[in-house]
Amino acid sequence: MSIFLDFDGTITAKDTVGELANFALRVRADEGEDLQKEWDKVVVAYVDDHNAHVDGYEPPIQSRSLPDQEIDFLRQMKHVETRSLGRINDCRLFRGISPEKFREAGSDLVSKGTIQLRPGFKRFVEQRIAEGWRVWVLSVNWSSAFIEGACGELPGVTVIANDVREDGSIAGPAVLNPPNSNTQEPRNLTNSRDKLDAMNATLRSEGLAARPSVYFGDSTTDLECLLAADLGLVISDKDDSLLLKTLRRIGKTVPHVRDQAETNKLRWTSNYEDIPDYRFALR
Repeated sequence: MSIFLDFDGTITAKDTVGELANFALRVRADEGEDLQKEWDKVVVAYVDDHNAHVDGYEPPIQSRSLPDQEIDFLRQMKHVETRSLGRINDCRLFRGISPEKFREAGSDLVSKGTIQLRPGFKRFVEQRIAEGWRVWVLSVNWSSAFIEGACGELPGVTVIANDVREDGSIAGPAVLNPPNSNTQEPRNLTNSRDKLDAMNATLRSEGLAARPSVYFGDSTTDLECLLAADLGLVISDKDDSLLLKTLRRIGKTVPHVRDQAETNKLRWTSNYEDIPDYRFALR
C-alpha cells in the first residue's frame, strides 16, 4: 500500500547534489560573491572524512558478511555526515534562497536535461497512485523543494527530506523532529538509520505499518529501508553497483525484476519500465 522512493540516483539517473550546489553558487555569483573555493573545501573535507571512516573501521569490508555488521558500519557514518552539515551551514552557500527558488531550479534543470529522470518514472508513479498506493520520496538531499521541482510536483507524492532555512542552514524533516520529542538536538536526515526511522514513523502515523510496503533505492544509504520493506527494489545501471555488491556480500540474493523464476523480496532494475505491473496488484 505504501511506496517509498529515494531521489538521487533512484528517481534521477545521476546524483544531483552537485547540480544543487552549482545552482546556489550561481545565485551567489550573481550577487557578486564567489564561494567556489569555500565550497570546494567543504567537498574535500567530506571526502577525507568519509575515506577515513571507511579505512579505519573495524571489521573491514571483507570481514563484514552479516546484515547487522554492515548496518553498524553505516550507522557509525553519522558523525561524518553531521560534521559535513556543519561545514555547509558555516559556508552559508544556501542563505536567502527561498523554497520557491529551489523548486524552480529543480524543474528548470530537468527541463534543460541537466538532470534526467529514469525512464518510466512518472508513468509508474501515476499508475500506482491511480491504483490506490500511497507514494513518498524519502531522501537525504538538502532541499525537499528542489526534489519537488525536479519530480514535476506530481499530485499525490509527498517528499520527506531536509530543508534549507533562511540563514542557509540545513534542517531535518518534521517526521524526525516531532513536537513532543525529548531529543534536544534537532535531527537531520543523513544516513540509513535516519531513513529507516523516517519511513517507519510515516507508516505509523498514516496507520499503514501493517500494510504492504515497497522501497526503491540505489545506494547503501538505502540498505536498511530495502531490507525492512516487504519488497525492495534496487535501482542500478548494472548488476555490479556498490549497493548490489554489498547486499550480496551480506548474504542477500538480488535477481533482476524481470526474472519470474525468483520470489526474492529484493530485486534490481535500471528503470521503471521493466517493472511488471502485476507486482503492484493490490489484493
